[in-house]
Amino acid sequence: MTERRGRPRASGAQLGDLGARTRILQGAAFVFADVGVRAASVEDILKAAGISRRTFYRFYENKEAVMVALYQMGTDALLGACAVAVSEGKTARERVEGCIDAHLRNSRDFGRLVFVLGGEAHRQESSLHARRMEVHEALARLFGTALGDRKGPPLDPLLFRALVLAVEGVARMILEEGDEGRAVSPESIARGRLVMVHLVSAALGLEAAD
Repeated sequence: MTERRGRPRASGAQLGDLGARTRILQGAAFVFADVGVRAASVEDILKAAGISRRTFYRFYENKEAVMVALYQMGTDALLGACAVAVSEGKTARERVEGCIDAHLRNSRDFGRLVFVLGGEAHRQESSLHARRMEVHEALARLFGTALGDRKGPPLDPLLFRALVLAVEGVARMILEEGDEGRAVSPESIARGRLVMVHLVSAALGLEAAD
């Protein structure tokens, strides 16, 4: 993500709009993961991305706008992966476990950035908080869809919201134990998966049903 010393900087015109945006986002992801959102500056992002200040401001108003774009991309990918799991799973348990695995892939592959942006999104005054609530609602609906033609009385939608919070909470604990997302071990991922599956399957009665 960072540019080697001595390598000439490419201008926004040379890169094209898509290339410039990509480098800004990659640079910001590197910086946020390294020093956090609050300590980061636009100058830090410029250096990591290897772009000019003028190019940066063509696309983003400030570092917060880049943060929002990164969080939007990450949560879009999570929802997309969960939607695929729900559509492809043969049983309710498979569908729910697919959503859990999507969360854990994020923790494994982008642990530090997930920890930083996730922590920011927890703050009600953050510009990420509203998006976090939207994602929770969407995931809760997917959990409901995953049950398919479940027999018995309808479940309270609040239960699905609670389970989304539980899965998010376990994922965050995994990241905290892994040096705040810097060193998440396969053992921690496996342990977290067992806990998540147990919580969700017990709450939804999936063990008995499947």
